[in-house]
Amino acid sequence: MLFHSPEPNESSVPFYVGDEHGRQRLREVAVGRWHNHVTDRFKQHTQWTHGPISATRASSHIQLPQELTSIADPSSVSLILFASDKETRQVLDILDSQFPRAAKLGIVGSQTPFLNGRDYTLLGPNIHTNGVVGVAFSTHTCVPRVAHTGLEAVSNVLRIERCKGNVVLELEQGDAAHLLIAALRKQRGTERVDSRLFARVTSAQGESRVFQVTGGNPAKGGIALDTLRDLSPGQNIQFMMQSASEHSAITTSHNPRVCFGVSSDHGFTCPEVTTQMFGGATEGGFSYGMPQPHETQTDCGSVFTGSTECAVPGSSVTLDLD
Repeated sequence: MLFHSPEPNESSVPFYVGDEHGRQRLREVAVGRWHNHVTDRFKQHTQWTHGPISATRASSHIQLPQELTSIADPSSVSLILFASDKETRQVLDILDSQFPRAAKLGIVGSQTPFLNGRDYTLLGPNIHTNGVVGVAFSTHTCVPRVAHTGLEAVSNVLRIERCKGNVVLELEQGDAAHLLIAALRKQRGTERVDSRLFARVTSAQGESRVFQVTGGNPAKGGIALDTLRDLSPGQNIQFMMQSASEHSAITTSHNPRVCFGVSSDHGFTCPEVTTQMFGGATEGGFSYGMPQPHETQTDCGSVFTGSTECAVPGSSVTLDLD
């Protein structure tokens, strides 16, 4: 749910982007994130080219609504705040392209079919059951801060030698699946591991992202990460799992603040709020994008270009408003 009542002298534009704007549901059709034009049973809904391709390469025909295209100076937009269903990837991509200087911050709503019969309940100018509802602001200067708490390493930092899309195939010491299994056995012995597994991916420039491990194939050695973006050889990866300790990385502030988080099995812990705060936590996660002060670079589909989706339990993103 997202409702906005503008303050005097505040420049803001509410908007909605849904399937009717050409949005594709990549997460619904992207099991494994790789498809073949011949065998893909969803091909009537997507624009895959012939042969196996990454989901990040699906042709996007999405069009922004008139509310956003009518903004005279896109560089004046400094913050885009939104709530959505889980299909945010292509919307994030076009927002990054059209509004590179804007910070993006959004939360994936909880599903509500047993409450009111709707997949999601997104409140903007109207009530929507899917899509993205948001507000574009031109009065705030801000940079999101992301924290991943409650995770502990179960492997050393390893270099990715071979990968395909979101699947890690080979690391510097062997195939990814067997190295992860060996690391878990070394740390936990014969103890059964029921906790979810995660991976911190780091670029050569020191940027890092954390993703959930969604599957593995010991026979082929591959491990899939929960991202619709592409990994690249030369990046570093470290496998992690949830620790027993619970703590929050959110600190108090005297400035108005936006805070989104990902709830875990233990809930989501937030410190005592001593100022104005807007936000919440869901199991669906959040999205964030950093403002680009200069001419935006071409989006190559990498996990380190454009806005990021995060569904790692215990993670949070905060943004202090000037």
